[in-house]
Amino acid sequence: MFGEHGICAVCRRRPVERWCDYVISYDNSLVLFRDYKSFVEINRSNQYETCDLPMCKECAINVSIDRDLCPYHMSLHRKVKLPDDYQQRRQGHEKVKMFREATNQ
Repeated sequence: MFGEHGICAVCRRRPVERWCDYVISYDNSLVLFRDYKSFVEINRSNQYETCDLPMCKECAINVSIDRDLCPYHMSLHRKVKLPDDYQQRRQGHEKVKMFREATNQ
């Protein structure tokens, strides 16, 4: 064991300091509740599972303030952008429309 959490699963040389935050599974199962309090308690926690591949800070790719991705999931993340310009514009227009509807603007 190298460090408190072992060695990086990517380079296999440095100590683990980060874990991959790529969402690999969502839990959207239908659950019935007897009361609202139970519903709130269950839904307080995250309803998804992340990759959690252990990485050193050099191999982890930071994508936001507290989110890191492994190299494999970063390659998938880069493909998220729609390839067609028209689709990108339509997506942008829909996001603005949904925001305005949600905020009554």
